[in-house]
Amino acid sequence: MIQNGLRSIVVLFLVSGAVLAQDREALVQSVNSIPGWTATGNTADYNESNVDKFDAKLASNLHDYGIHGVREQSWRGASGTVRAAFFQFQVASDAYGFFTVLRKSQRGSSSGSPVGTENFRTRNRLYFWQANYVVQLEGDSRGTEALARTLSEKIVGRSQRPPLESHLPSTNLVAGSEMYILNEGDVPAIDGLTPSSLGFEVSAEAAFAEYQLNGKTAHLLLLLYPTQQLAKKFADQINTTAPQLRASQKRIGPLLAIVSGTSDDSAIHSILNQVHYESRVTWNEPQPGLGLGPIIVTVFTFIGILLALCVIVGITLGGMRALMKLRYPNRAFGRPEDAEIIQLKLDQGLTRKHLSD
Repeated sequence: MIQNGLRSIVVLFLVSGAVLAQDREALVQSVNSIPGWTATGNTADYNESNVDKFDAKLASNLHDYGIHGVREQSWRGASGTVRAAFFQFQVASDAYGFFTVLRKSQRGSSSGSPVGTENFRTRNRLYFWQANYVVQLEGDSRGTEALARTLSEKIVGRSQRPPLESHLPSTNLVAGSEMYILNEGDVPAIDGLTPSSLGFEVSAEAAFAEYQLNGKTAHLLLLLYPTQQLAKKFADQINTTAPQLRASQKRIGPLLAIVSGTSDDSAIHSILNQVHYESRVTWNEPQPGLGLGPIIVTVFTFIGILLALCVIVGITLGGMRALMKLRYPNRAFGRPEDAEIIQLKLDQGLTRKHLSD
Protein backbone atom coordinates (compact mmCIF):
# COMPACT_ATOMS: atom_id res chain seq x y z
CA MET A 1 0.00 0.00 0.00
CA ILE A 2 2.85 2.33 0.87
CA GLN A 3 4.58 1.51 -2.42
CA ASN A 4 1.41 2.34 -4.36
CA GLY A 5 1.15 5.65 -2.55
CA LEU A 6 4.76 6.50 -3.36
CA ARG A 7 4.22 5.61 -7.00
CA SER A 8 1.17 7.87 -7.13
CA ILE A 9 3.16 10.77 -5.66
CA VAL A 10 5.98 10.27 -8.16
CA VAL A 11 3.52 10.14 -11.07
CA LEU A 12 1.79 13.28 -9.80
CA PHE A 13 5.09 15.16 -9.66
CA LEU A 14 6.03 13.98 -13.14
CA VAL A 15 2.69 15.01 -14.61
CA SER A 16 2.78 18.36 -12.82
CA GLY A 17 6.30 18.96 -14.08
CA ALA A 18 5.24 18.15 -17.63
CA VAL A 19 2.34 20.59 -17.45
CA LEU A 20 4.49 23.39 -16.05
CA ALA A 21 7.34 22.67 -18.43
CA GLN A 22 5.25 22.80 -21.61
CA ASP A 23 6.52 25.81 -23.51
CA ARG A 24 6.21 27.03 -27.08
CA GLU A 25 9.12 24.94 -28.30
CA ALA A 26 7.66 21.76 -26.81
CA LEU A 27 4.32 22.52 -28.44
CA VAL A 28 5.93 23.02 -31.84
CA GLN A 29 7.92 19.79 -31.54
CA SER A 30 4.78 17.86 -30.60
CA VAL A 31 3.23 18.87 -33.95
CA ASN A 32 6.41 18.04 -35.90
CA SER A 33 6.19 14.47 -34.67
CA ILE A 34 2.71 13.95 -36.20
CA PRO A 35 2.59 12.34 -39.66
CA GLY A 36 1.03 14.57 -42.32
CA TRP A 37 2.48 17.85 -41.03
CA THR A 38 5.91 19.11 -42.00
CA ALA A 39 7.51 22.27 -40.60
CA THR A 40 8.43 24.74 -43.31
CA GLY A 41 9.53 28.34 -43.74
CA ASN A 42 11.21 30.59 -41.21
CA THR A 43 10.61 30.35 -37.49
CA ALA A 44 10.43 33.44 -35.29
CA ASP A 45 10.36 33.66 -31.52
CA TYR A 46 9.57 36.79 -29.48
CA ASN A 47 9.51 37.57 -25.78
CA GLU A 48 8.09 40.41 -23.71
CA SER A 49 11.08 42.64 -24.48
CA ASN A 50 10.77 42.55 -28.29
CA VAL A 51 7.16 41.56 -28.88
CA ASP A 52 6.56 44.89 -30.64
CA LYS A 53 8.57 43.50 -33.56
CA PHE A 54 5.91 40.85 -34.02
CA ASP A 55 3.01 43.32 -34.19
CA ALA A 56 3.35 46.92 -33.05
CA LYS A 57 -0.43 47.35 -32.82
CA LEU A 58 -0.86 44.36 -30.51
CA ALA A 59 2.23 45.07 -28.39
CA SER A 60 0.35 47.22 -25.88
CA ASN A 61 -2.35 44.60 -25.34
CA LEU A 62 0.20 41.82 -25.08
CA HIS A 63 2.07 43.69 -22.35
CA ASP A 64 -1.13 44.55 -20.48
CA TYR A 65 -2.18 40.91 -20.33
CA GLY A 66 1.22 39.57 -19.29
CA ILE A 67 2.61 37.96 -22.44
CA HIS A 68 5.30 35.36 -21.85
CA GLY A 69 6.30 34.99 -25.49
CA VAL A 70 5.14 34.52 -29.10
CA ARG A 71 6.27 31.79 -31.50
CA GLU A 72 5.62 31.74 -35.26
CA GLN A 73 5.84 28.51 -37.23
CA SER A 74 4.51 27.25 -40.60
CA TRP A 75 3.44 23.71 -41.45
CA ARG A 76 2.63 22.08 -44.77
CA GLY A 77 -0.15 19.50 -44.80
CA ALA A 78 -2.58 17.82 -47.17
CA SER A 79 -4.71 21.00 -47.35
CA GLY A 80 -1.84 23.41 -47.95
CA THR A 81 0.39 25.59 -45.81
CA VAL A 82 -0.79 27.03 -42.49
CA ARG A 83 1.05 29.79 -40.62
CA ALA A 84 0.63 29.58 -36.84
CA ALA A 85 1.35 32.07 -34.07
CA PHE A 86 1.38 30.87 -30.45
CA PHE A 87 0.70 33.56 -27.82
CA GLN A 88 1.81 32.18 -24.46
CA PHE A 89 0.67 34.02 -21.31
CA GLN A 90 1.51 33.64 -17.63
CA VAL A 91 -1.94 32.35 -16.64
CA ALA A 92 -5.07 31.17 -18.44
CA SER A 93 -7.19 34.16 -17.36
CA ASP A 94 -4.74 36.59 -19.02
CA ALA A 95 -4.85 34.55 -22.22
CA TYR A 96 -8.64 34.67 -22.11
CA GLY A 97 -8.59 38.46 -21.70
CA PHE A 98 -6.37 38.93 -24.74
CA PHE A 99 -8.55 36.51 -26.72
CA THR A 100 -11.74 38.47 -25.96
CA VAL A 101 -10.15 41.81 -26.86
CA LEU A 102 -8.87 40.30 -30.11
CA ARG A 103 -12.30 38.88 -30.90
CA LYS A 104 -13.96 42.25 -30.31
CA SER A 105 -11.45 44.29 -32.32
CA GLN A 106 -11.54 41.92 -35.30
CA ARG A 107 -15.31 41.37 -35.09
CA GLY A 108 -14.86 37.63 -35.22
CA SER A 109 -17.62 35.04 -35.03
CA SER A 110 -17.53 31.48 -33.79
CA SER A 111 -16.18 28.98 -36.29
CA GLY A 112 -18.82 26.45 -35.27
CA SER A 113 -16.26 23.71 -34.67
CA PRO A 114 -15.29 22.39 -31.21
CA VAL A 115 -11.71 23.67 -31.34
CA GLY A 116 -10.07 24.86 -28.13
CA THR A 117 -12.10 26.22 -25.24
CA GLU A 118 -13.40 29.11 -27.35
CA ASN A 119 -12.69 30.14 -30.93
CA PHE A 120 -13.60 32.60 -33.67
CA ARG A 121 -12.85 33.06 -37.36
CA THR A 122 -12.12 36.13 -39.50
CA ARG A 123 -11.75 35.52 -43.25
CA ASN A 124 -8.70 33.29 -43.63
CA ARG A 125 -7.72 33.26 -39.94
CA LEU A 126 -8.83 31.01 -37.11
CA TYR A 127 -8.20 31.90 -33.45
CA PHE A 128 -8.76 29.77 -30.39
CA TRP A 129 -8.07 30.03 -26.65
CA GLN A 130 -7.02 27.08 -24.53
CA ALA A 131 -5.22 27.05 -21.16
CA ASN A 132 -2.61 29.84 -21.18
CA TYR A 133 -2.38 29.92 -25.00
CA VAL A 134 -4.07 31.92 -27.73
CA VAL A 135 -3.37 30.39 -31.15
CA GLN A 136 -3.68 32.21 -34.47
CA LEU A 137 -3.84 30.09 -37.64
CA GLU A 138 -3.74 31.59 -41.12
CA GLY A 139 -4.42 29.66 -44.32
CA ASP A 140 -7.05 27.55 -46.06
CA SER A 141 -10.08 26.85 -43.85
CA ARG A 142 -9.67 23.08 -44.09
CA GLY A 143 -6.00 23.29 -43.20
CA THR A 144 -6.55 25.66 -40.26
CA GLU A 145 -9.37 23.48 -38.90
CA ALA A 146 -7.24 20.33 -39.14
CA LEU A 147 -4.18 21.93 -37.53
CA ALA A 148 -6.34 23.56 -34.84
CA ARG A 149 -7.71 20.15 -33.80
CA THR A 150 -4.18 18.75 -33.67
CA LEU A 151 -2.87 21.63 -31.57
CA SER A 152 -5.86 21.52 -29.23
CA GLU A 153 -5.02 17.90 -28.41
CA LYS A 154 -1.42 18.83 -27.62
CA ILE A 155 -2.04 21.83 -25.34
CA VAL A 156 -2.28 20.84 -21.68
CA GLY A 157 -3.56 22.84 -18.76
CA ARG A 158 -6.82 24.19 -17.40
CA SER A 159 -8.79 26.84 -19.28
CA GLN A 160 -9.96 29.08 -16.46
CA ARG A 161 -11.80 32.35 -16.94
CA PRO A 162 -11.19 35.34 -14.64
CA PRO A 163 -13.38 35.33 -11.49
CA LEU A 164 -15.00 38.61 -12.56
CA GLU A 165 -16.56 36.84 -15.57
CA SER A 166 -18.75 34.79 -13.21
CA HIS A 167 -20.62 37.98 -12.24
CA LEU A 168 -21.90 38.57 -15.78
CA PRO A 169 -25.58 37.49 -15.93
CA SER A 170 -26.18 34.60 -18.33
CA THR A 171 -29.82 35.40 -19.15
CA ASN A 172 -30.26 37.09 -22.56
CA LEU A 173 -26.47 37.16 -23.01
CA VAL A 174 -25.25 37.56 -26.60
CA ALA A 175 -22.81 34.67 -27.04
CA GLY A 176 -19.29 35.76 -27.92
CA SER A 177 -19.76 39.36 -26.75
CA GLU A 178 -17.92 38.89 -23.44
CA MET A 179 -14.72 40.83 -22.82
CA TYR A 180 -12.22 40.85 -19.96
CA ILE A 181 -10.50 44.25 -19.83
CA LEU A 182 -7.37 45.40 -17.99
CA ASN A 183 -6.72 48.78 -19.62
CA GLU A 184 -8.77 51.81 -20.58
CA GLY A 185 -7.97 51.52 -24.28
CA ASP A 186 -10.08 48.37 -24.66
CA VAL A 187 -13.23 49.75 -23.00
CA PRO A 188 -16.08 50.01 -25.56
CA ALA A 189 -17.48 53.47 -26.12
CA ILE A 190 -20.23 54.47 -23.68
CA ASP A 191 -22.01 57.81 -24.00
CA GLY A 192 -20.84 60.25 -21.34
CA LEU A 193 -18.24 57.87 -19.93
CA THR A 194 -14.51 58.54 -20.21
CA PRO A 195 -12.46 55.32 -20.00
CA SER A 196 -9.53 57.18 -18.42
CA SER A 197 -11.70 58.03 -15.40
CA LEU A 198 -12.65 54.43 -14.56
CA GLY A 199 -9.66 53.72 -12.33
CA PHE A 200 -7.49 51.27 -14.24
CA GLU A 201 -4.47 53.05 -12.78
CA VAL A 202 -5.49 51.71 -9.33
CA SER A 203 -5.62 48.08 -10.56
CA ALA A 204 -9.29 48.00 -11.52
CA GLU A 205 -10.42 45.21 -13.85
CA ALA A 206 -13.51 45.13 -16.05
CA ALA A 207 -15.85 42.73 -17.81
CA PHE A 208 -18.15 43.70 -20.68
CA ALA A 209 -21.01 41.90 -22.42
CA GLU A 210 -24.02 42.55 -24.64
CA TYR A 211 -27.61 41.52 -23.89
CA GLN A 212 -30.63 41.20 -26.14
CA LEU A 213 -33.86 42.31 -24.44
CA ASN A 214 -37.17 43.27 -26.03
CA GLY A 215 -35.56 43.33 -29.46
CA LYS A 216 -32.91 45.83 -28.36
CA THR A 217 -29.25 45.48 -27.42
CA ALA A 218 -28.01 46.64 -24.04
CA HIS A 219 -24.44 46.76 -22.76
CA LEU A 220 -23.23 45.82 -19.29
CA LEU A 221 -19.89 47.00 -17.91
CA LEU A 222 -18.66 45.51 -14.64
CA LEU A 223 -15.82 47.23 -12.80
CA LEU A 224 -14.10 45.49 -9.89
CA TYR A 225 -11.91 47.64 -7.62
CA PRO A 226 -9.41 46.53 -4.95
CA THR A 227 -11.57 48.04 -2.18
CA GLN A 228 -15.15 49.22 -1.79
CA GLN A 229 -13.90 52.70 -0.87
CA LEU A 230 -12.31 53.02 -4.32
CA ALA A 231 -15.50 51.71 -5.92
CA LYS A 232 -17.54 54.40 -4.16
CA LYS A 233 -15.03 57.08 -5.14
CA PHE A 234 -15.18 56.26 -8.86
CA ALA A 235 -18.95 55.71 -8.76
CA ASP A 236 -19.37 59.23 -7.36
CA GLN A 237 -17.10 60.60 -10.09
CA ILE A 238 -19.18 58.89 -12.78
CA ASN A 239 -22.37 60.30 -11.27
CA THR A 240 -20.83 63.78 -11.47
CA THR A 241 -19.46 63.56 -15.01
CA ALA A 242 -22.27 61.43 -16.47
CA PRO A 243 -25.45 62.06 -14.41
CA GLN A 244 -27.54 60.29 -17.08
CA LEU A 245 -25.95 56.99 -15.96
CA ARG A 246 -26.95 57.46 -12.31
CA ALA A 247 -30.18 55.45 -12.73
CA SER A 248 -28.51 52.69 -14.71
CA GLN A 249 -25.75 51.72 -12.32
CA LYS A 250 -25.45 49.57 -9.23
CA ARG A 251 -22.66 49.21 -6.68
CA ILE A 252 -22.19 46.19 -4.42
CA GLY A 253 -19.09 46.51 -2.28
CA PRO A 254 -16.09 46.80 -4.65
CA LEU A 255 -18.19 45.87 -7.72
CA LEU A 256 -19.73 48.57 -9.90
CA ALA A 257 -22.22 47.66 -12.68
CA ILE A 258 -23.20 50.12 -15.43
CA VAL A 259 -25.86 49.44 -18.09
CA SER A 260 -25.76 51.48 -21.29
CA GLY A 261 -27.10 51.42 -24.84
CA THR A 262 -30.76 51.46 -23.84
CA SER A 263 -33.22 53.78 -22.13
CA ASP A 264 -35.71 50.99 -21.34
CA ASP A 265 -36.03 50.99 -17.54
CA SER A 266 -37.35 47.44 -17.45
CA ALA A 267 -34.35 46.18 -19.43
CA ILE A 268 -31.93 48.12 -17.22
CA HIS A 269 -33.43 46.78 -13.99
CA SER A 270 -33.65 43.26 -15.42
CA ILE A 271 -29.89 43.23 -16.01
CA LEU A 272 -28.88 44.98 -12.80
CA ASN A 273 -31.05 42.72 -10.66
CA GLN A 274 -29.01 39.75 -11.88
CA VAL A 275 -25.69 41.25 -10.79
CA HIS A 276 -24.65 39.89 -7.40
CA TYR A 277 -21.50 40.04 -5.33
CA GLU A 278 -20.74 38.35 -2.02
CA SER A 279 -17.82 39.43 0.14
CA ARG A 280 -16.08 37.07 2.52
CA VAL A 281 -14.14 38.66 5.35
CA THR A 282 -11.80 36.84 7.72
CA TRP A 283 -11.23 38.67 11.00
CA ASN A 284 -7.97 38.03 12.84
CA GLU A 285 -7.79 39.26 16.45
CA PRO A 286 -4.57 41.16 17.28
CA GLN A 287 -2.04 39.29 19.39
CA PRO A 288 -1.64 40.59 23.00
CA GLY A 289 1.48 42.60 23.74
CA LEU A 290 4.29 40.93 25.73
CA GLY A 291 6.02 43.94 27.26
CA LEU A 292 8.20 43.81 30.39
CA GLY A 293 5.55 45.45 32.57
CA PRO A 294 2.76 42.90 31.92
CA ILE A 295 5.24 40.03 32.39
CA ILE A 296 6.38 41.31 35.84
CA VAL A 297 2.79 41.90 36.96
CA THR A 298 1.79 38.40 35.82
CA VAL A 299 4.74 36.74 37.61
CA PHE A 300 4.12 38.51 40.92
CA THR A 301 0.39 37.80 40.68
CA PHE A 302 1.07 34.07 40.48
CA ILE A 303 3.60 34.35 43.35
CA GLY A 304 0.99 36.07 45.51
CA ILE A 305 -1.60 33.40 44.70
CA LEU A 306 0.89 30.65 45.58
CA LEU A 307 1.83 32.31 48.90
CA ALA A 308 -1.82 32.69 49.82
CA LEU A 309 -2.44 28.99 49.13
CA CYS A 310 0.56 28.04 51.29
CA VAL A 311 -0.69 30.18 54.19
CA ILE A 312 -4.19 28.69 53.95
CA VAL A 313 -2.84 25.12 53.86
CA GLY A 314 -0.46 25.83 56.80
CA ILE A 315 -3.21 27.32 58.97
CA THR A 316 -5.54 24.44 58.13
CA LEU A 317 -2.99 21.73 59.03
CA GLY A 318 -1.85 23.58 62.17
CA GLY A 319 -5.43 24.06 63.35
CA MET A 320 -6.26 20.39 62.82
CA ARG A 321 -3.13 19.35 64.77
CA ALA A 322 -3.96 21.65 67.67
CA LEU A 323 -7.56 20.42 67.73
CA MET A 324 -6.50 16.75 67.78
CA LYS A 325 -4.06 17.36 70.66
CA LEU A 326 -6.75 19.20 72.61
CA ARG A 327 -9.51 16.64 72.22
CA TYR A 328 -7.41 13.48 72.07
CA PRO A 329 -4.31 14.07 74.20
CA ASN A 330 -1.51 11.54 74.04
CA ARG A 331 -3.25 9.63 71.27
CA ALA A 332 -2.60 11.03 67.81
CA PHE A 333 -0.10 13.78 68.59
CA GLY A 334 2.13 14.63 71.58
CA ARG A 335 2.72 11.10 72.89
CA PRO A 336 5.76 10.98 75.23
CA GLU A 337 7.40 8.11 73.38
CA ASP A 338 7.30 9.99 70.09
CA ALA A 339 9.66 12.78 69.23
CA GLU A 340 7.64 15.30 67.35
CA ILE A 341 10.62 17.43 66.47
CA ILE A 342 14.00 16.29 65.33
CA GLN A 343 16.56 17.93 67.69
CA LEU A 344 20.21 18.51 66.87
CA LYS A 345 21.20 18.75 70.60
CA LEU A 346 24.08 21.13 69.96
CA ASP A 347 24.49 21.90 73.70
CA GLN A 348 25.54 18.36 74.66
CA GLY A 349 29.18 17.55 75.20
CA LEU A 350 31.27 15.66 72.69
CA THR A 351 31.50 11.91 73.34
CA ARG A 352 34.55 10.29 71.86
CA LYS A 353 34.30 6.70 70.77
CA HIS A 354 37.23 4.53 69.76
CA LEU A 355 37.01 1.48 67.63
CA SER A 356 38.83 -1.50 69.13
CA ASP A 357 41.07 -3.64 67.00
